[in-house]
Amino acid sequence: MQELLIDTAGQTIRLTLNEGRSYYSELFSDYLVVITREEKSPSGLLLAQVATLILENERYTEIEITTEGLTTTGQYRYVVYGQNSDSNTNPNDASVVGEVEQGWIKLTGDTELYNVPTITISNDKIYGQ
Repeated sequence: MQELLIDTAGQTIRLTLNEGRSYYSELFSDYLVVITREEKSPSGLLLAQVATLILENERYTEIEITTEGLTTTGQYRYVVYGQNSDSNTNPNDASVVGEVEQGWIKLTGDTELYNVPTITISNDKIYGQ
């Protein structure tokens, strides 16, 4: 599961979007990312955006997205579509080729997304025989 900060621009995530390309014969140039909060919300809080591609290879795709406007922490569903438009934010638009990946993102307000423990290791002792 991906973890991002709420209401923050310029965050990067790594996904396996290149795998989704193999399902479509039509090539596409851009990714449309739709993030939806479904928990405790009948209509769902939605944020759609065209992702900025940073790096794409056979193993992973690194993109830059924003969570500006999403101010509630919790679990969100994301769906990534391949499309041939650098400005479209509608998944039903004709420029959308198809869905390439979906999953969950955890949005948190804590600026420290993980804790690095301080580990103290004593010197190894070699005993003679």
